[in-house]
Amino acid sequence: MDETIPDDKVITAVVPTADVITEDRHKSVRASDISHFVVQLSDKRQESLMQSVAGVPYSFDRPWPTWFFIGKIVSKTFFDNEEQLRWLNTVRVRNREFIAFTNAQKNVSNQAKQNTREGMLRVVEVDFSKPQPGENLKLFWKPARAIICQKVQDWLDYAPNEGPL
Repeated sequence: MDETIPDDKVITAVVPTADVITEDRHKSVRASDISHFVVQLSDKRQESLMQSVAGVPYSFDRPWPTWFFIGKIVSKTFFDNEEQLRWLNTVRVRNREFIAFTNAQKNVSNQAKQNTREGMLRVVEVDFSKPQPGENLKLFWKPARAIICQKVQDWLDYAPNEGPL
């Protein structure tokens, strides 16, 4: 990978869309209402996903291009816009990475961040199925578990304020 290119532009493969799967009880949730997406991928799944769609191996030394590309896949799938999701943070737990993205069109104010019960902070977990040759990618989403929502909340609480001083 070219070290001079910004990480979000390194992978130049066409960004595919994926077929979206969820439980019937969640189908009424609009993507525009979701504030954060957390993609959960094992090392093996991440490697097979990136090889199948971009022909690029995952690099532990420089993981950001892969994370950004995965965000573009999720963004294009949910919003038909590769740039709507912005990388928030990533955490590794054993052989899995939890890659969090913020919906750039969803404004979550500081007051709203504190009030997750009223639905201002809506987080979903996204899992990719194993890529199959000749088939569209498939991803499954569900409302995030409490521990995932808390981690996103923690990241937001400790993030620098981006508004005017």
